[in-house]
This record gives sequence, structure tokens and C-alpha cells, in this order.
Amino acid sequence: MKQKYTWLIFLVVISIHSLLAQSKQQKVSSTIEKVTIFTNGGQVTRKAKVSITQGKTELVFAGISPNIEKQSIQVKGEGNFTILSVIHQTNYLNEQKRREETKILESQREVLKNKLKIEKNMLAVFKNEEAMLIKNQSIGGTNTGVKTSDLKEAVDFQRNRLSEVLLKQIEIEEGIQKLDSSIHKTEQQLKALNQPKDFATSEVLVTISAKESANAMFELTYFVKDVGWFANYDLRVKDIANPIELVFKANIFQNSGEDWKDVKLTISNGNPTESGIAPSLQAWYLRLGYPQSNFTNALQGRTAGVRITGKGSEVSGKVIDQTDGTVIPGVNIVIKGTTIGTVTDINGNYSLKLPENAQSLVFSFVGFASEEVLINSNIIDVALKPDMKQLQEVVVVGYGVAKKERLKIRGNSSIPLETTEKYQPTTLTFDIEMPYTILNDGKVYTVDIKTLTVPALYEYFAVPKLEKEAYLTAKIVDWQELNLLEGEVSLFFEGAFLGKSILDVRSAGDTLNISLGKDKGIVIERKRLREFSSKQFLSSYKTESRTYEISVRNNKSQSIKIILQDQFPISTTKEISIDEQEYKEAQLDKETKILTWKYELSPKQEKKHLFRYSVKYPKNQIVVLD
Repeated sequence: MKQKYTWLIFLVVISIHSLLAQSKQQKVSSTIEKVTIFTNGGQVTRKAKVSITQGKTELVFAGISPNIEKQSIQVKGEGNFTILSVIHQTNYLNEQKRREETKILESQREVLKNKLKIEKNMLAVFKNEEAMLIKNQSIGGTNTGVKTSDLKEAVDFQRNRLSEVLLKQIEIEEGIQKLDSSIHKTEQQLKALNQPKDFATSEVLVTISAKESANAMFELTYFVKDVGWFANYDLRVKDIANPIELVFKANIFQNSGEDWKDVKLTISNGNPTESGIAPSLQAWYLRLGYPQSNFTNALQGRTAGVRITGKGSEVSGKVIDQTDGTVIPGVNIVIKGTTIGTVTDINGNYSLKLPENAQSLVFSFVGFASEEVLINSNIIDVALKPDMKQLQEVVVVGYGVAKKERLKIRGNSSIPLETTEKYQPTTLTFDIEMPYTILNDGKVYTVDIKTLTVPALYEYFAVPKLEKEAYLTAKIVDWQELNLLEGEVSLFFEGAFLGKSILDVRSAGDTLNISLGKDKGIVIERKRLREFSSKQFLSSYKTESRTYEISVRNNKSQSIKIILQDQFPISTTKEISIDEQEYKEAQLDKETKILTWKYELSPKQEKKHLFRYSVKYPKNQIVVLD
């Protein structure tokens, strides 16, 4: 008996030593302190203070975004311990926290749906009763008479009950319509809140070995998807005697699976998802025959339509849900490869100015698959598909099988930026000093980057032959020192909103030109002077003369600089000859025959310009001169 107890004690001791040799698991509470937001994706930095014990310990960093790029996970620790391994897993049991407003709406939706089921069931009951009443209208048998009193009583009952049943059906149908409308509005509001459909979270398991108990600091960084930003500006001009006030804004959106509360933001125009490998030029061999690539390009050119890019171009459209055709407000739309973007309004509509060489638009929204669309029209409507992808990892929390991924331990993280604005060899970054809260809802949060007061040279430009309007432009020199990015510009001139323009720094030269729109304070007229126009017939030719007058009036209180343009026609055959008779004060381009007047006009002053020409051509031919 004694030997039996000795053997039992020995097994217990061995079991205890075995358990002590195994790593302990410890939950870690970490907080997000910093996020670097790229044009596509973001890097999240979490920090945690942990009391560790002697031996092996598996630290569990829980409640993390499920959209982690797993190979980007980096763990840095400060303390007397060694990091042995880093493992990532997805946890479907520990769900993301949902907004209280969303919970209330979801609860209301379920109540409404239950009421709708009850109403539909009651409607079915009354329809069955209606069918029974209509079917059972015969009274007595074929050979049996019915008393008048009985007949009257049966008819009254039939009429009254059938009337009640039909009225009740109308009442229920009206109730069903109201419930359907309420459910639709609730679902639209839930959609407007951009609540994600997948509430899973991630966990990062960090196994450490410590020789003694101590306090340790951990820094966990990782790259997340479904994050981005686009730039826009408010440009305000008090008058043409004052400099430009330019407010640079970052419009941030994220559906990473975690809320960023009171975190320090860094905005970067970099895009880690793009390839960083430089292209390699291969040998070019010429062969006889029609190249397949050219043939394919020709076919694509026929079907793709006309590209509409260019300064002043604009694309607009509507975004809907492909499943039910409802509009989707808050969809993020970005011109691929740029920081230019916008969002759909409450009716699902959008409009966006296009820079030179814009190729495609990228549409993204919470719960829907991103869509890239070629810009081949000035109206692009898009139907987004629900994102049906499922995460493949299996959770290990309490029970079940686990699919874990062992990750490579990386070195120290980069040193935080010390300045609010910094140019690096490949990217431009901005540190936002004030902490911001960006929720996990895909909505656009506007963050002011900086406000600039920029000296500018104001100049008006007009082509009255095409449009009798004067366009104000601002020319900015040394603009490269301002560290601007491309983006839409909301224009405010003399306190009035003029519309939108585009700041396209990629195609700018030494001087950045910004179109500020039309100025009604400059009145321009162009008219043909009939008394100076004539027709002459000489032998087999005829000669037509044209005289035009352009008047410019400055109704503003400051002097303006203005550039006017018109043109002489150009002959395409020797049978047509053109005599440029008069164009005082204008410069003539010998190749294009474009006339340019450039001068300064005082306040409340008007100036007129005359130019005339004649065209000689065969009298049996027709030449359009107007």
C-alpha cells in the first residue's frame, strides 16, 4: 500500500514539473497609439505594459484587426527577456465592439420584422375566411326550402362578416406597407452607418522566455487593409490684391476592424501595396506581319470608348447595391494612383474633377467588394457586389482546432518623425499633432493638414469666340516648396463659392496654375461689325471681308491683368487665300494664327480691340467664315 502511494506521489511531482516546463498563457491589454495612413492601407502601432513571470509565457494580444497583412507583424520588447516566436490567429468568438446606435437599430429591425410576420399571417387568415364565406353561400339543400327569416339572417351575416373581413384585409395591408417602409429605412440607416458584416478579430501570440519576473514594454506594429485617404483643398481669395489662403485636408476612411480612438495620425502619400521593383527593358525585335498586340489594342480601342481625361474634365454618376438596387451613400471613390477622391452623397451620387492622364476609378465601401472602373465616359454608374469572401483561419479559444501561422520576428520599428512635415526620398509624410478618433465605419473623416498663405500672380484669360466669360487664374511660383499633393479644390472668391477645380501638381511646370473659375466682374463682348464686312466678285473669285470688335470692361475696384485670344483662319488649299489686314496690339502666332492681347486694365475702364481679314476663294465654292 505504501509503495502504491509513493508511486502516485512520484506521478504528481512529474506532472507538476511538466506543467511548469510548459509556457503559461497571459492576456495582454494593448492600446493603439499611432497609425500611419497610406493612400492604400495603414500601419498600426500598439503599445502594452506587461508584468511577466519567470519561465516561458505566451502573451495574447487580443481584439486586433482581422484585416492584418500577416507578414507585416513586428514585435519589439524592452526588458530582460527573449522573444521566442510570434503567431497570428483569427478569433471568431471575440467579436468587434459594435456601436450602440447600430445595436439599437438592429434590435428595432428585428422587432419590425417580427411584427411584419404576424401581420402577414393575419392577412393569410382573413383571406382564407374570405374564400370560405364566398364558397359557402348556398343555404339548405336543393329540395329544401328556407324560411324568409332564416334567409334574411344568413344574408345579413354573410354581408356583415364579409365586409368586416375585407376591411380588415385593407387595414392589415396598409400596416404591412408601413412596416416594409420602416424596415427599409432602418436598413438604409444601418447601411449609412457603414457597419461591417464580419465581426471577427485577430490575436497575436508572442511567446517569451524570462529568467526572472519583471515589468516589460511591448510595441506591436502591423499593416492593415481597407484603409486609405485622399486629399482636397479649400482655396479662398479675398480679392486679387491679396494672397491665396490654401487649406490642405486629408479625408481618411477605414474599415480595418478596430476603432482608432485618440491616436496620433501620420499621413503618407506612399502606397505599400504597389510594386517597388523598377521595370526592366527587354530587347525589341521587329518581324514582318501584323503584330498581335497592335491588333488587340485596336480592338480594345474600338470597344473602350473615348477617354475624357484632360484639364477641366469631370466624371459623375451613381453607386447602387447590386443585390437590391438601393443607392449607397458614403462610397469612397479615388482616382487610382493619386490622392484625388470623393464620396457619394445621401442619394448615392458623386462628381469628381479629373487630372491629366487619369486612367481608372476605384470604388470601395464597407461590406462590398472594391471595384476598379476604366474612365471611358463622363458618366460612370457602378453597382457594387457584396463581399462574400470568408476568412480561412480557424479559432482556438477554449475549444476546437486551430490554424496558426508562425511569423518571422522582425527588428526594431522605425524612429517616429520629429517634425510635422517631412519629405523622404520616395514619400511625403505629415504628422498630425492633435490626437484624432477614426471609427471602424468606412466613413470619411476630414483632418486639417495645414493652412498656407501663398503669394500669387492673378491673371484673367478669355477666348470670347468660344465663351464670353473671363476666367481668373492664379499663378504660384516656387510651389514645390509647399509640399502639395494632387486633389480637388473648392473655390471661394470674394466670399462666394465658385465651384470646384483640380490641383494637378504632377503635370505642373515651374509655375503652378490654378483655375479659379469665372468672374462676373469682367464683362466681355465680341461682335461682327457689319458695316466693315463686305463681298466682292472678281472674275471667277469672290472676296469676303470680316471685321470683329472685342470689348473688355473691368467693373472691379482693382486693376486686372488679362489675356485675350482670337484667331485668323488658316487656308488648307492654294485656291483659298487669306489677307490678315489688321490686328493692332495683338501678337500673331505664325503657325496657329492665334491672336493674343495681353495688358493691364484699370478699374471701371473699358478697352476695345478690332481685327479684320479677308478671304478670297472660287465663287462657285462655299467657305464657312462664321
